Amino acid sequence: MPQQITQAEFELRVNRLRWGLLLVWGSVTFCVAFFARSFDEVFFDRPLGFWMAAQGSVLIFLIITWVYALWVNAWERLIPTGNLPTSSQSED
Repeated sequence: MPQQITQAEFELRVNRLRWGLLLVWGSVTFCVAFFARSFDEVFFDRPLGFWMAAQGSVLIFLIITWVYALWVNAWERLIPTGNLPTSSQSED
């Protein structure tokens, strides 16, 4: 059975994951678009730079979202149910 984590450790893990994935997102967004013309290889009848700028970046963004959801859901299962934060908003 996996060990349980505290709410503070959960928040630390999520923040580190957010910053790491944000760094990946920024790298894909700016670096690939900036260097797209230097990719001369042909991929599916188009230059690789065109494919990465038009399609590959979107696929990377979907993978980033998928990784975030999987890891945070797995970490949420490690928090004991008594330590979950309570909502201060009332439901009407």
